[in-house]
Amino acid sequence: MNNIYKVFKYQIHDFWQAVVIFYSIIISILFAITVLVSKNTENISFGGLEMATVIFLLVAGLNCFKSNFKFMLANNVSRKGFYIGNTIALVAVSAFMALADAVLNNVLNLNIPYEGVVMQLYRNNSFFAGLLWRFGLYILTVCFGWFVTMLYYRCNNLMKIVVSFLPVLALSIFQQIDEISGGLSGRAVVGFLTKAMGFAYNNNVYIGALSLITGAAVIALICFLPLRNAIAKD
Repeated sequence: MNNIYKVFKYQIHDFWQAVVIFYSIIISILFAITVLVSKNTENISFGGLEMATVIFLLVAGLNCFKSNFKFMLANNVSRKGFYIGNTIALVAVSAFMALADAVLNNVLNLNIPYEGVVMQLYRNNSFFAGLLWRFGLYILTVCFGWFVTMLYYRCNNLMKIVVSFLPVLALSIFQQIDEISGGLSGRAVVGFLTKAMGFAYNNNVYIGALSLITGAAVIALICFLPLRNAIAKD
């Protein structure tokens, strides 16, 4: 338990400085936009603050493993302890940023015409629903970045090239299958995503949030596989 807390504390400290810098920049930009919009007589609206957070968390996930893992191994922290501590840290950071973005979303709504991603997609302005959906999106994103960086860490140079081209190959194969099936495959994927994200159920944001959180949980569990026998290397 002590090792888990040690990893959690170390990872949060590692994230904290980047998060503070990120929100300092975001708040400065939002303040400038608010001033410009308030002085403009035309009806101008904007939205999509969450996408900046998604990019930040993807990069954070890609950078939360290699150096921290080697440091923890050097300090006799088990791989299981590192995995659990890092997972808790990622959940905490995602929850904090979801809450921060939900608050910023409401503050912006009070001052200028602003629509967050949840409002744009679901036409739902509930604070709790937006918070839950953002949390799902953020934890999915950071866990995906974590998985990708561990996958590359475990691969040799040849396998890194293979892994890099696999998404392109998979997309090409899917396009061929879709053409052969007369668009059936594409419609099946769209139908699945429409249901999974709640759009097929009267734009139910809670179903979308549950799907995102479930996806994040699956990726987080898979993340233990490349970590289980990982060794420290340059």
